[in-house]
Amino acid sequence: MNKEIKEILNDYALGELLSCEKMISGYSNTNYKIDTSTGSYLYRICQRQSLDSIQYEMNLMQALKQIRFPAAFPIQRKDKEYISLGNHNWVTIYEFIEGTQPKVTPKTVEEIALTTGQLSQFKNWRQFPRKNPISLDICHKLIKDFETSKYQYSNIFSYFIEQTEYLNSYLTQKIPKGMVHGDLFPDNTIFNGNKLTAIIDFEFSCPDYLLIDVGVAINGFCFLNNRLNRDLLIIFLENYSKIRRFTPKEIALLPYYIQWGSHGIISCHLEHNLLNQRSIKQLNRVNELMERVKILRQEEVIISRLIQDFARAQPHVP
Repeated sequence: MNKEIKEILNDYALGELLSCEKMISGYSNTNYKIDTSTGSYLYRICQRQSLDSIQYEMNLMQALKQIRFPAAFPIQRKDKEYISLGNHNWVTIYEFIEGTQPKVTPKTVEEIALTTGQLSQFKNWRQFPRKNPISLDICHKLIKDFETSKYQYSNIFSYFIEQTEYLNSYLTQKIPKGMVHGDLFPDNTIFNGNKLTAIIDFEFSCPDYLLIDVGVAINGFCFLNNRLNRDLLIIFLENYSKIRRFTPKEIALLPYYIQWGSHGIISCHLEHNLLNQRSIKQLNRVNELMERVKILRQEEVIISRLIQDFARAQPHVP
């Protein structure tokens, strides 16, 4: 690995490689912390993204950098480009930001809510058109592939077909759009204590309904023992509303977008690549999220009333 990294570093003004350390990998990238004679950086091997998708992410990151959005930003090569070709995959190098994955606390919920609201206010989102890589369309396509998939998961498939159909009428209603991150779980954030310092991994980012990010972030930061914590939910809603107020229609639809926050991630695991490659880690995650959605369905009326009560308690803005 050192040889490949040294070769890639020749295209950067980052000095000589001193050491590299493999970090805990996600589902789609392999990351290394590299120390060079000029500092520490994140070396990312993109195992799943297409070149067009990586370039989209690089362009978006430059726009977010201009508005000082808290993120880890890519480093330019000597030729002013951002993407290199490694031995087998595309490679990007990012700023390395010291910090940790947060614990779920009222303060971390407050931080992610404010930052989610900040991204929702990104004004130039129309300059970055593309389809959402996690969508109902993908769900319907996956369902068509179930019958011929290499691995059969009857319980998961039955759940997935029913839940996709259930959410379809709610998630297709017109509500405010903007730029969404799409994967605002704790492992895509960096905290210094209780302070959020960066959002990372924008590979799913795209313009779409803003409630998508709200629902995903609530899934990431407002659940304890796989159940929605009502106190944390209210903290999230109160702080997000400081940046952007919800419309009445969004308030009515939010319970379904919280369900989608789990269901969409399930679709991502099925697509990459549980249908054709068995992974115990991914299966465990899918079963956890599936159980979460079932509980959300059972408690849907209670959650809806809680959100409606929150909305009624908000001061009227003329």
